[in-house]
Amino acid sequence: MPHQRFQSSSINPRYPKGKISVFGINSVYPRPPWIAAWWAASFPGFGHMFIGKYFYGFVLVIWELVINSKANINMAIALSFLGRFDEAREILNEDWALMYVGVYVYSIWDSYRCAVEINKSHKLSEIEDAPITPSEVSFFDVIVLDKKHPWLGLVWSVISPGLGQLYGGSTIIGTFILGWWIFVCYKAVAIRSWLYSFLGDFSSAAAIVDWHWYLFLPSIYSFAIYQAYSSVNENNTLFDIEQVRYLRARADHLAQQHPADDVQNTVQIIATFEHSPFVEMAIHDLEKLGVPPHRVVAMPVENLVTDTHIIDSIHQVDGRSILDGAMMSAAIFSILGTIYGFVWYLGPIIWGLIGMVGGFLIGLTIELLFTKGKFRFTSRRKAEVIIKVTCQVSLQHQLLHILKARKASGFVIMPQMSESV
Repeated sequence: MPHQRFQSSSINPRYPKGKISVFGINSVYPRPPWIAAWWAASFPGFGHMFIGKYFYGFVLVIWELVINSKANINMAIALSFLGRFDEAREILNEDWALMYVGVYVYSIWDSYRCAVEINKSHKLSEIEDAPITPSEVSFFDVIVLDKKHPWLGLVWSVISPGLGQLYGGSTIIGTFILGWWIFVCYKAVAIRSWLYSFLGDFSSAAAIVDWHWYLFLPSIYSFAIYQAYSSVNENNTLFDIEQVRYLRARADHLAQQHPADDVQNTVQIIATFEHSPFVEMAIHDLEKLGVPPHRVVAMPVENLVTDTHIIDSIHQVDGRSILDGAMMSAAIFSILGTIYGFVWYLGPIIWGLIGMVGGFLIGLTIELLFTKGKFRFTSRRKAEVIIKVTCQVSLQHQLLHILKARKASGFVIMPQMSESV
């Protein structure tokens, strides 16, 4: 149990759980270190961005694009996979390549180390149970911590990397990814190549595309999709945590009051809600209706371990998602499909997409095989907040109207029990 509970979000915690600002939303979340290390290996900088160290990520992404280009690393890798080893050695710039190796290894090691440290900070922030400011208003933007749909973030990133991050409230991250995506697509002549591929002119598509720059795209695309999905989930979790702490603080405050109320001619109604802004709106509406605050008891439900489900929301305490392996496999097979697509009939675009979809399904299958216990395709609907209202019988109809308008999952009118002396 937490050692203390703050009642004011103005208190600065020693171990903050999350931060909301004009630059976006960031949180201390228990992300698996080995997944951070893998994304760093896929593209230096992505491992740090995955764990929320965005400035480190920006520096390393810029470094990767510059030094990789100078050393011709991508071309050397592609030629090596195609068995053209002499050409790979000839095209590789050894001076720049030696500079590349040290920072590449550091990126993997440091992303793993930082993930471990952030996990420790997460545990300390849970012990401190410090508050989170749920909104930020500035001259440039209005940032509100609210519930969003993770799959919408994923879909927007499929349309264009960066859009999913903007949807999730990460302004700087979305702008950075979108900007680099446009730049790399321009250097790779990717848009024209995609057009030729979808028109069936595969030879022209392979002829005009810049191999070196195009090989950056599968990693950027896969990471943008996964990061948008996971960041929206993490922001949703941060919203739940903030609301849980608010409701606990409210309950503690009301528990200190002991009013002597007349309980005659009253009715008790219990309603269930999912975590959302509607919970606090409902409480405000009930108090505005005339129900005393101490007669509106709102408490969060403690979550128990649930079955694994494919379309998960990364709500596990260890930060694991069943889509982790699927997206990593998608990135690997997308790169391989792109490389071999330069010499196969359908070209690098089509084979890259085939590799991404096929890799996703392979990774998902492996995850499911190694997942212990039963799993479901989707998660069960959960009631996460219980509100108990004691009010005059005359207010019952209006109270039920408020609960329906504020999206209560369900309600029950408690039967009147005779008091025993």
